[in-house]
Amino acid sequence: MEVQQLRYFLAVSENRSVSGAASALNVTQSTISQAVQALERELGAALFYRAGPGMALTSAGHALLGPARRIVREAAEA
Repeated sequence: MEVQQLRYFLAVSENRSVSGAASALNVTQSTISQAVQALERELGAALFYRAGPGMALTSAGHALLGPARRIVREAAEA
């Protein structure tokens, strides 16, 4: 699990969409989608419900939210 993947995960959760996260981070939607999909494969769990134009956290996504914030914060402090 890479810190950048967690940053992208957090951005999607905050913006409730891949396009919003991509815009906020100034990267392509493809970059965000690929990173989130890789993270989901690595964890063996879906992190988001993909319904309509938006996305919502699954229970696994909610469980990852706190640890992801801590890891990203600690990486920024290092």
